[in-house]
Amino acid sequence: MRLVLPAVMTASISLGGCFAVSDTPAGKPALAAYFDCVRERGVAISAHRGQSAADQPENSIAAILATGQAIPGAIVELDVVRTRDRKLVLMHDPSVDRTTTGHGHLAELTLNQVRQMRLRAPNGDLTDAAPPTLDEALAASGRVDAIAALDFKADDEEGTLELARAVIAEVRRVNAADRVILITYSDTAARAIAAMAPEMMISAGMSRATDLSGVDSDQILAWAGSRTMKPSKWRQLKAEGIEVQFGTLGAPGERFDDQFAQDGDVGEYRELWRKGVTIIATDTPLAVKSVMGPELAAAQTCSR
Repeated sequence: MRLVLPAVMTASISLGGCFAVSDTPAGKPALAAYFDCVRERGVAISAHRGQSAADQPENSIAAILATGQAIPGAIVELDVVRTRDRKLVLMHDPSVDRTTTGHGHLAELTLNQVRQMRLRAPNGDLTDAAPPTLDEALAASGRVDAIAALDFKADDEEGTLELARAVIAEVRRVNAADRVILITYSDTAARAIAAMAPEMMISAGMSRATDLSGVDSDQILAWAGSRTMKPSKWRQLKAEGIEVQFGTLGAPGERFDDQFAQDGDVGEYRELWRKGVTIIATDTPLAVKSVMGPELAAAQTCSR
């Protein structure tokens, strides 16, 4: 049984604009029961920036489709930002220079300008694809039955909440609330975004169920970082009915993905699961899949 914490903010809250909790859809996230089941039966793999191979540009439709087809129940982590004309598109960096043929800060470019760019893959290949819009990405993830974990790329907390409101509105518009996770990085943002979208899952940093008092734990996936392993905390959260996410991703040569691969045996991923991790967030999702087949299959018996 999951621990249910006190309800958050019963009237209305001000988040840089008017927003009433009563205006949001009622009920718990549709994904809550699914992740409850995965926590007890198997594992889920989250592909950083949606990628599963070096020939796929990050945050691209090609990556979403390939990853979703290759990994049952994949979570594709995607980065969302707004253009100068307030359109929602996928891009990790403030600048488009690293991953596209374009130049400049995306927030200073219009959607039409973004559409003229072409995405580059990590292996150097130039593709025919432009950076996708959020609605295109959500449609693609839906086609392969993947869950989209949406990371808000903004300069500050106020900007994050403003962007979150726009993203939540778009997710609702395309009826994708039952297949998204909203990523947060502070207690303030977690509480505010949880209240904005009670029907959606959120990712939030925490080490105890009481860390986000006021937010229903059914809504939370606990982010446990990507640098320090704390199995005792993982087991505690799991026992309290909260799914643990741990990241093996990061800078090349430093990330656990690379450390695990050094000896040619990546069985360490299974050890993470045995120690209480439900979601492994990784830069090498196919490597995780290679040793987690039975756990992935078990997770696929969970109903969505």
